[in-house]
Amino acid sequence: MNKTLNIDGRQYEVELKLAASLSPEAPRLVVVSRQQNATATSLVRACIEAVQHFTPEPHELWVVDNNSPRENVSWLMDWPDINVALNRTEPLPPGARGMEAAVTDPNSQLTHDSYANAIALEIAVRLIDQESQYVMSMHMDTMPCRSGWLSFLRSRIEGKVRAAGVRMDRTRTPEGVLHVLGYLVDFQLFRKLNLDYLPELPRMDVGDRVTLRLREEGFEVFACPNTLWEPQLESRIPESSPLREFHADRSFDDLGNVIFLHLGRGVRKSIGEHRRGTTTDDWLKLAYEHLMA
Repeated sequence: MNKTLNIDGRQYEVELKLAASLSPEAPRLVVVSRQQNATATSLVRACIEAVQHFTPEPHELWVVDNNSPRENVSWLMDWPDINVALNRTEPLPPGARGMEAAVTDPNSQLTHDSYANAIALEIAVRLIDQESQYVMSMHMDTMPCRSGWLSFLRSRIEGKVRAAGVRMDRTRTPEGVLHVLGYLVDFQLFRKLNLDYLPELPRMDVGDRVTLRLREEGFEVFACPNTLWEPQLESRIPESSPLREFHADRSFDDLGNVIFLHLGRGVRKSIGEHRRGTTTDDWLKLAYEHLMA
């Protein structure tokens, strides 16, 4: 099935595979994908498998791929039980349009990474059931790592709290915003307030607008404790756990359990560039030899 979507003044051609259709109460989990090589594909696969392994609750899993080479994404169309949207149009912000070199450059998403991420999420919010109660954005280098993670985030959305995420970032604002790598939001309120994921750099990165507008409207957000901003939390992890000294973002529930991981090297991971810290091989070893063994 093919769709043409108008987003931020640009037409996006999307190839759609629908394999799951659940009730509106089931959260929609949206993984943004960019697969320039086998390294990136391995990250997307691990993310999908971790979601399926640790999420017994009803949910729809969506993968929105951002114009990866076709030979690198064909496997997604054969994966059962997930919905796939292949965006075949290069995401370009208004200032970069009409530049042929940008359109054909395979690394253009390195330059416009935040915008590309936002476009994938904007594609998702147009394709999911508009009656859905919750939608969650996820990066492809993330993994839930404990059953009940989704129910925990869902349980924190009550009263004035209308979004719950795995990490709060205070880089741009002192009060912080939920990082788009992993947060669940009340989608009906999202629609009512006419929210979107588009960035307005440098003031707002992708997804920041959701947190800011919710607060402006008198609502609140919840964020899990996370070792990126509170490295001392590592001491809560049992010494016998492979997560104790695993150098990645680790998010905790209220009982001190690690429930969600983020590798966190940005879009450069999609072309296999590595500079320091945990490698993709380390990530995959943890996923398959420890977490999902």
